[in-house]
Amino acid sequence: MMNIKNLRSIILCSSLLLLAACTKSEFLPDPEGSQVPFQPEATQTVEELLAASPAKLYYSAWQKSNIKTILKARSSKLVYTVFAPNDAAMQAAGLTASAIAQMPIAELDSLMMFYTTLGPVTQTELTQRTDNFVVKTLLEQPGLYLPYYENTGTGANQYDLYFYKNYVGIKGESLLINGKNLGKLNYLPATDGGLYVLEKTIEKPTKTILEALRADGRFTIFLESQRLADENFIETMINDMEPLFGYRPSPEEVRPYISSRKLYQVGWGINEPIYPGYIGPNITISTLFAPTDEAFHKAGFQTLADVMKFNERSAGSIRFDENTFNAVGGYPMDTIYNFHRDWGRMFQPVTSGGDKAYANSTVFYGNVLNATLNNYMVNLGGNPTSDFAYKMPIEFSSVNNSIQMKAKGSEYPAATVTETDVNTLNGPIHVVDRLIFPKGFKLN
Repeated sequence: MMNIKNLRSIILCSSLLLLAACTKSEFLPDPEGSQVPFQPEATQTVEELLAASPAKLYYSAWQKSNIKTILKARSSKLVYTVFAPNDAAMQAAGLTASAIAQMPIAELDSLMMFYTTLGPVTQTELTQRTDNFVVKTLLEQPGLYLPYYENTGTGANQYDLYFYKNYVGIKGESLLINGKNLGKLNYLPATDGGLYVLEKTIEKPTKTILEALRADGRFTIFLESQRLADENFIETMINDMEPLFGYRPSPEEVRPYISSRKLYQVGWGINEPIYPGYIGPNITISTLFAPTDEAFHKAGFQTLADVMKFNERSAGSIRFDENTFNAVGGYPMDTIYNFHRDWGRMFQPVTSGGDKAYANSTVFYGNVLNATLNNYMVNLGGNPTSDFAYKMPIEFSSVNNSIQMKAKGSEYPAATVTETDVNTLNGPIHVVDRLIFPKGFKLN
């Protein structure tokens, strides 16, 4: 006969198993093909709402395109959300009735897919968030591959396809997308999803970070000092490796030995294939804080030559270690730039075995650059224990409605973000008016 103690144990185990099953919602399939239970007040479909909306130019493009066929191929009971620019927004973007009439169907398909996402994006969902809601559009950019997350690819070539994403939030009565104010929030619930009518079009990124910085013209010292530092670093490696190898290696041969150095192109553009025929992650999505030439002037660097001379103070520490067959050492400006481009991860704690916590998403548009990020975990999870989590090393604040930022504990003046949300294929660029110096950094 079962005693009371054993019965309690069985009941407890059953309850825990039930709780575990209920909380693992991340493993449930996407609700595509289901009815829409989230807004019973809706009486019309997305298309019916669109036809009656002030987005008539957009709707004409919708009808001419293949978007209905594209959606139907996913499911006959699909839940989806459309962000449709109104007529004034379309005309301001050059998408007039005559322009739409002359556009090839393929271009119209791309346009419609860029403004459409699967699943619900309700007004209630947006108002309950302090961060942005990440909306994955239907539009893919061929040839770009993101780090593996959604089970695409096999073996060593695992990757995610690059679909354009928009970061959606609410500020007061306005709708923000990718940090930009696109007008008064105008949401209409539908029986098969929802419709947002926009007062401006969404800017689709076309340049990489590197292309955008080069085209701008305000970031010459930032770009050139990193390019020249990389060249000098590689040249030093070549000189050290030549007597060991018995010949003078090329820069391409050196690169595998300097993987610990974050070359300035890496993460700013589209990376070269690891080997011929390789298809895998080749683009990084994050946030860059780009200092203008004037920011360098404020720090005492009037010219590019000044920065390169400053780097010479640690040039003697850079060498090729023949015992580990790896490069060691770096330049003092590397430390500063790491805060601008990689959240100071060079200071991320490392286990005795060399493991680091996984990188969290660091895509932040201007509307979320505030003090709530100060406790954000930049790196968390993976093999290392929670002791090796890496908290945000930058302190954000607001002064006179301006975003300010500085390395935590730094005695140097905070940088002001003078321009936000320059959107690129690699994520947003925010322009800053000062260099971000870490605590204890010595300029003299």
